[in-house]
Amino acid sequence: MNELRDPLGLRALYLVMGLAAWAVYRLFGLRRAVIRGNLERSFPDWTRQQVRQVEREFARRQGETLAELLYTPRLDADAVRQRVAIANPAWLADAAHGRAVMVVGAHQNNFEWALQRVSLEVDAGLYGLYKPIRNAWVDAWFRSMRQRFGSQLIPAKSVLRVLARNRDCVALCIIADQAPTTSRQKYWTTFLGQDTAFYMGPELLTRPLRAQVLYTRVRRVARGRYEVSFEPLHERGESLPQGEITERYARTLEAEIRADPAGWWWSHKRWKLKREGTADRGQGTGDRG
Repeated sequence: MNELRDPLGLRALYLVMGLAAWAVYRLFGLRRAVIRGNLERSFPDWTRQQVRQVEREFARRQGETLAELLYTPRLDADAVRQRVAIANPAWLADAAHGRAVMVVGAHQNNFEWALQRVSLEVDAGLYGLYKPIRNAWVDAWFRSMRQRFGSQLIPAKSVLRVLARNRDCVALCIIADQAPTTSRQKYWTTFLGQDTAFYMGPELLTRPLRAQVLYTRVRRVARGRYEVSFEPLHERGESLPQGEITERYARTLEAEIRADPAGWWWSHKRWKLKREGTADRGQGTGDRG
């Protein structure tokens, strides 16, 4: 169903999920200490009023995003295109001609709609890495929602085996700002003023795929309206030292968060990993611990 034919459905979800987010984050204070601590450490120069203002905006946006997520199955392809614009689609032209690209995003604004929009451009050649959800019903719902327009999901642990078996991958999507708790290879750098470990998957996978890594920025234009833009993190075929692409990703994401701090997922424990030792604490240091 085209969303424009059912405007009250999404508006009703905005109202219900907005109230739910207000109750969860502000009334009951779920993860309040995590959100507030993350903001205070990331922006030590902010006043208490600034921190509280972003907390409130974050809670409001989380309600919007949840409403949009629940409404996604009712959006047809035309509605997704109307809701999410691509500012510079020429960067996906390589994928359309069979040259692999890696679309690397973050938990910024409605990244689910952004990936749906990209899948409309790439069609069946789009693969997305994901971590299976323990609840089988929820996992099946997310898989169905994310694969509506022909894209395919790959469990992160199976990516090399699946890609070796399926040679039709022209675009690989990764949300790369999670804490790499189970990854043997980590990249440590200073991010938002804190020692931070990054998942190196995009950098390690770009070599076997011969893919160009595109940072995927998701900008909120208005409620229910987004703009996606791509920024290459390296030139195709460019020889770089290990860790450089991950470092560029971290710097680009950091700039995006500073430009729109309420759009990032402050409720997750991003800094739960602690760096061992103090001899190599300089920015941009790689660590395979």
